[in-house]
Amino acid sequence: MIKSFEELHSALTQYAGKVVIFRGVRDAKCHKLITKLGRLRLKSGHKIFKEEATILRLFKEQARPYIQWMPTDNWEWLALAQHHGLPTRLLDWTRNPLVAAYFAVANEHDGNSAIYVFHSSKYINVQSWPDPFKRNTIGKFIPAHITRRITAQAGVFTIHPDPTKEFTSKALTKLVIAKTARRAIKKTLNSYGVNHATLFPDLDGLASHITWLRSDSY
Repeated sequence: MIKSFEELHSALTQYAGKVVIFRGVRDAKCHKLITKLGRLRLKSGHKIFKEEATILRLFKEQARPYIQWMPTDNWEWLALAQHHGLPTRLLDWTRNPLVAAYFAVANEHDGNSAIYVFHSSKYINVQSWPDPFKRNTIGKFIPAHITRRITAQAGVFTIHPDPTKEFTSKALTKLVIAKTARRAIKKTLNSYGVNHATLFPDLDGLASHITWLRSDSY
């Protein structure tokens, strides 16, 4: 159980020099590593893979006016869609443990939080797998940095052929952050330059960060 930023730092130093990725979650007890697509409540009679195709098609058709750089393949479209909250077969991760820590403690929660650590040195060569929907095993990939947010967050993704299945692996480690330490860790992360403004480098991120700085909210 991590009870301070010092203990967090100590826990994270064991991964220095290792090929690992991190995912921060607000609720250590209830959160499961299941994709947003897998958690989606489908309308009666709708099938998940057909719905997935429809969701992504609609996103492609309607996202174009809002993006400055056009994705070149479905890997990039999935990464872009996932990063902006669309239900996909991906899970978000980061190569930066402090980014994961921030997402674990960023929002108010009356419970423990957690950071998942995934130990895997293998990456998907997307040139060898041009169609992500034909990928039949879980793997991780680094997208082309198609948005400033993905770049700022050192974004990495894992793809899950069965989006409804919880991701479990012997290569996973879970670091639990005590609820009593969450607020202090968030403040310390800000002193290291890890905050909403730096991780969401746009006007929305800046406004949210300034509001937090100048208020007594969590």
